[in-house]
Amino acid sequence: MRFRFLLASVLCAAAVPVLAAPSCGTYTVVGSQCGTTVNLGWGTAGFGNDSIIGAAVSLTVSAPVTYSFTQLNSSLGTSYAGYFGIMVSVDGATPQVYTLANSNPITLSPGQGVILQVTKVCFDPTCTVAPPAGAVSNMFSLQIEILGASATDLAKLYTPLLTVRFLNSSGIVIDEEQELGVVGAPTKTTLGVPSVNEAATPATRYVQIGSQWTLPFDAFSVTNPSSTQSITGTVTLYDYSNNLVATANIPTIPPLGAVGDLLIGIPSNSTAALFPSSTMLPNPDSSGVFHGALVATFSGPAIFLAQEYNGDAMLNLVIY
Repeated sequence: MRFRFLLASVLCAAAVPVLAAPSCGTYTVVGSQCGTTVNLGWGTAGFGNDSIIGAAVSLTVSAPVTYSFTQLNSSLGTSYAGYFGIMVSVDGATPQVYTLANSNPITLSPGQGVILQVTKVCFDPTCTVAPPAGAVSNMFSLQIEILGASATDLAKLYTPLLTVRFLNSSGIVIDEEQELGVVGAPTKTTLGVPSVNEAATPATRYVQIGSQWTLPFDAFSVTNPSSTQSITGTVTLYDYSNNLVATANIPTIPPLGAVGDLLIGIPSNSTAALFPSSTMLPNPDSSGVFHGALVATFSGPAIFLAQEYNGDAMLNLVIY
């Protein structure tokens, strides 16, 4: 794939005619172009993970399209003001550390695409300094501004896709899950997962035979897309008779911050979880699995993602 970095040109204002603002419909007018944003709420890189971000422009688009990072954050969001970057290889080129300050826009012509491989999260330019207290050491979130010639062109674009990959010690992919970018400003404050499947007891949860999990368990992430307001939330589990099973609070998430981990804790393990490892779930099936639904409610718009580990697979859960 080929890509071109957008080159900024400074021209004398008197020599440049004033261009009429385009008709952008529901999109944003940005100078002489139409714009939209895409949020990728939870990527990981380093410590056994990398993330692949792909973007492509349909052949039916009339003019080049530009992609720019407008937010790049750790899980601490705006509560952390120090150095933050990600090590990125663009279309297989030599990896470089990019921050919000030095990332260059990428312009793609119709029919072109680009692949970004993110291999490390960096809290200094050498990617060797330990993360600050409270940060998820290998997590990042991105907001991308997309500029096109018209609303028609933007409507034809493929939504950027992020693939989180879990690697073994040899760098071989052993699990992966995908996150489709959230287009525009997130507005949902209540989100639901219609199918949650968890081992019903602590003794049967997180048991492996070889590399395979014997019973399913779930993980989640929440990203706060606001640059100004913190959010709080609650998560409630229901069985399929609409009985409330358990409720937990989600800790305060700072602007542009994120939290995430297991739905139910691992016994004798410090990994963060919403519900304690002692949680018992009712009415399991014959294999010992609870089946139900989850509802998450937040004080402001949120990006909510959930995954299920089952056997040797990692599955995205449907979010409503």
